[in-house]
Amino acid sequence: MIQRPATLLTPSILAFTLLLAGCGAGTDLAQRPPPGYVGDVAARVSAVDWAQARPVTVQLDEFQFQPDRLAFERGTPYRLTLENRGNVAHTFTSEGFFKAIAVRRVTTAQGAVETPALVNLEIPAGQTDVVEFVPVEAGTYDLACHEPLHSSFGMTGTITVR
Repeated sequence: MIQRPATLLTPSILAFTLLLAGCGAGTDLAQRPPPGYVGDVAARVSAVDWAQARPVTVQLDEFQFQPDRLAFERGTPYRLTLENRGNVAHTFTSEGFFKAIAVRRVTTAQGAVETPALVNLEIPAGQTDVVEFVPVEAGTYDLACHEPLHSSFGMTGTITVR
């Protein structure tokens, strides 16, 4: 029996789709800062007045961060709310920025983690995560979603710490 090309391709397309779906980066938090991260995190986050934390909200949607350019001031506490308004999971990933901040707490749907080092932050569809942090190192850092093909379709941005 001769199969049509479309019939032969269907299992391959399904397998590729399932492979991509399983390639999400996932949230990755380290309790101890890996090499290259700012040190003395507990002292840095306890030295600021969290009642004065500046709120910043970023919306994540299919292939965009809104806003896609963020600016923070060194030594100022922030409460960054990441709202995934999309239909799929998105990551908020900026290796250089994550190394340059002291994180007080990350709150996800699973609960809160105190003073973690951010490695990768994945926000499931329809969920909101909150990151409380103090910028320590000045610089300009790339931001991207590391879900398959998202950054290729423009889900990128820039974070500046002054």
